[in-house]
Amino acid sequence: MKTAAEYILTAKPEEVYGYFLNVENMGEAWPPEMGMRVISRVGNIYTVKFTYLGQRYTARFRVEERGNLQQYHETLDFPFGVLRHWITVEPYGDGSKLTEVMELRTPNPLAGPIFRRILRYRWEAVKHHFGAGPKPVFKDPLRIGLASGTLTCVLLTVLAYVLLSIPPLPVFGGRFILALVSWALLWFSTHDLAHLLVGSLTGIRFSHYYIGLSNIVRLGIIPKPLKTLAPALGIKIDRERSRASPRGYAAMYAAGPVASMALPLTVPIILLLSNISSLAGLVLLAASIANIAFTSYFSPKAGCFGKALRALRRASP
Repeated sequence: MKTAAEYILTAKPEEVYGYFLNVENMGEAWPPEMGMRVISRVGNIYTVKFTYLGQRYTARFRVEERGNLQQYHETLDFPFGVLRHWITVEPYGDGSKLTEVMELRTPNPLAGPIFRRILRYRWEAVKHHFGAGPKPVFKDPLRIGLASGTLTCVLLTVLAYVLLSIPPLPVFGGRFILALVSWALLWFSTHDLAHLLVGSLTGIRFSHYYIGLSNIVRLGIIPKPLKTLAPALGIKIDRERSRASPRGYAAMYAAGPVASMALPLTVPIILLLSNISSLAGLVLLAASIANIAFTSYFSPKAGCFGKALRALRRASP
């Protein structure tokens, strides 16, 4: 994906050029939700940290000055592929003409539309910095309102159990197909509902849901080209409005994986109670046991159980 933009600015060319050469300005130019900041520099190679899709990342990039008010920035270690950035500044009347070209090469087919929206914000932020436009507001396409997200999760949970009560599909394995969909819905939809319910009881407040990446990417078991292809639903804590104790946070964090282990297990239990020899029930029982085993291993290392343990350590005298 390659895109370009031109700006006419009232600032002098040297001032515009210096703005991009000072990479500390990245935090201002990129959406504030990303928290982009430089953490180190070695020569012309910089390391930055940022948050995206619910995960915290570290990336390296280099900056080259190419003369005649031209710069080239290129990522050396970027989780979403390779990002290249060409900057050209030219005198234009009493001000400047700025031309930017951005190229993103990524294995994720969904990254393009999201990246374009981020770039639109970034371009507006640059113009605002030089007094050429209003302060922009980033509208994250992956953000879901708290009420809408909660209603969706509740409806999916109800649907999961409705699927178990209707006649099987008139195809081979029809009962198993319905049961598998039910199992998957309960695994997906109950995790954040449990966070919300227990968190609300312990004094934690939430601002919204979001589509992000599963914490499984932190384990290092997924190949790098596939790390941006593990979507998950997340729920964002409103820290300013929350009044929970560390134990309250621990309970809230633990509730998510407990729900996503326990609720899918109800599907094979229901099937086996109605027919002890149900093949669908036995297969999904095995899947549930595997899910419990994997979550018990993974979550304390990189998921919500790990967050709960850290909260409990903060509660210790």
